[in-house]
Amino acid sequence: MDIINITNGNENEERMVKIMGGKVIETESEKLIRKGMQQGIQQGQIHTIIELGREDGLNDEVILNRLKNKGGLSLKEAKMCMETYEERMKSLFY
Repeated sequence: MDIINITNGNENEERMVKIMGGKVIETESEKLIRKGMQQGIQQGQIHTIIELGREDGLNDEVILNRLKNKGGLSLKEAKMCMETYEERMKSLFY
């Protein structure tokens, strides 16, 4: 799908728009922004799964399973996320 690009005065992008008949495929900077937003959303979901699990008194195994099932993470990735979460929480409160 083509993405309409507003060039905001960027001469290089304006030239590309003219070459491609007024439409350009997503620019590299747009791809990076989109990817960053997707990663931020995923990190927020992971954080929420862990935080709610902790608040509900769930053990690590249950939270890890939720991260795997709902977050689409491998067991190794889920463990790393849990460790990172715990480290962040400790740094906030200690």
